[in-house]
Amino acid sequence: MSIQKQLKDDFPADFLWGASTSAFQVEGAANEDGKGVTVADLRSQKSKYIDTSVAADHYHHVEEDVALMAELGLKSYRFSISWARIYPHGNDEEPNQKGIDFYNKLINLLVKNKIEPIVTLFHFDCPEDLVKQYGGWANRKAIDDYYRYAKTVFEQFGDRVKYWLTINEQSLIANVPAMNGITDTVMHRLREKGENSNYNMFLAQAKVYSLCHKMFPNSKIGPAVSYMTNFPYDHTSVNALKSKSMEDMISFIDMDVALRGELPSYYLRYLKDSNITLDVHEGDAEILQKGRANFLGLNWYSTSIFKLSDEESPKMLDGVISNVEKVRDDRLMNSEWDFSYDPVGLRFALQKVNDRYPNIPIIITECGWPEREELEDGKVHDSKRVKYLNGHIYELREAIKDGVNVISFNPWSFLDLLSVNDGMDKRYGLVFVNRDNNSERDMKRYPKDSFYFYQKVIATNAKNVTKLEIDE
Repeated sequence: MSIQKQLKDDFPADFLWGASTSAFQVEGAANEDGKGVTVADLRSQKSKYIDTSVAADHYHHVEEDVALMAELGLKSYRFSISWARIYPHGNDEEPNQKGIDFYNKLINLLVKNKIEPIVTLFHFDCPEDLVKQYGGWANRKAIDDYYRYAKTVFEQFGDRVKYWLTINEQSLIANVPAMNGITDTVMHRLREKGENSNYNMFLAQAKVYSLCHKMFPNSKIGPAVSYMTNFPYDHTSVNALKSKSMEDMISFIDMDVALRGELPSYYLRYLKDSNITLDVHEGDAEILQKGRANFLGLNWYSTSIFKLSDEESPKMLDGVISNVEKVRDDRLMNSEWDFSYDPVGLRFALQKVNDRYPNIPIIITECGWPEREELEDGKVHDSKRVKYLNGHIYELREAIKDGVNVISFNPWSFLDLLSVNDGMDKRYGLVFVNRDNNSERDMKRYPKDSFYFYQKVIATNAKNVTKLEIDE
């Protein structure tokens, strides 16, 4: 066999073309059928926009929404299960049957339509009662409660789910402790609580990796990592090193622990330099070593450029000390929310992951373009999103040609959904949901131009995707 024949030259025939959402952002029904209150519910209520009580009302439109997925031709659908819909208080004696019934209904509809469920166990929505009881993820008690929740979910749905994601964007919620309901009036204590929540999530995931491997040896399980590809502002070593350090601490730390089974040295140095102590118990190292992921979920949107701040005093945001500032590259197409259109960056990012973990299976669990949008005669002409999808799918093919083992692409998001800081103004969906921040309107669904473009991508296995002549 020649060297060339060992490389793929296109998307494989069984490639999983999908789309993504999360429970608290689409389901609604936040106070129905026994569901408990989550940290995400409370955070959304503090926003000046809509909250999780209705969101995109997927809970009551599940048949219609899956029918649209089937019309689109999806091969996979990445969604999350709400912990508080299964255990309303996080650690009840018995699970909530109505919550189990809802997810059974969703999963059965997906399977019936030959759509592979890719299920996230935890996506920003810690049960609020666990925070009240013992501080939530900052306390080691959360490890056993999460494990029990995951075991219940595996028992209920594991016969139909082959792909599991443990925790969505762990490093983000560790660095912004308020996203886990963690607070403190003393900055150092807040940072220490955030890092202990990080450590507890690592341990919880490792135990759940091992459990999944034991219960379903043919299934795959891994983290959903916020993969921020950072570039330095200039060619100085100082800024280049800062960019690398940010990538390590935001993105590669979650991958390193999941795949190598230990806390990386750069993280241990950070803890030491920051005078942060973790609540480490005997046997923890063995738990991390034994429990490892067998694939990676990567949330990748754009490249970012950072430079060291000119300010003498470091900035503080939600307990995180930062001495860098983001710089906009006006040579690229940029969204209102400072996401850049840089599809070659995706290929570059995937090469970096493959260099670090050769041939690891990769699922793109999020990748999308935000815009303000309105209906025009029942249609949404989202040309920038079509361009974004075309460019990134083209470079995804190039990454596969490079030898990167990408098995699925699930752009964010299938439906327009709730963004906590921007409500329904910031739309990502392939499907328009007819509501705004002030009115639920009729909640009717309208496929956008991007829906029909992606439909053709799936039908042709991306044969319609070509490099744009002018891609700027």
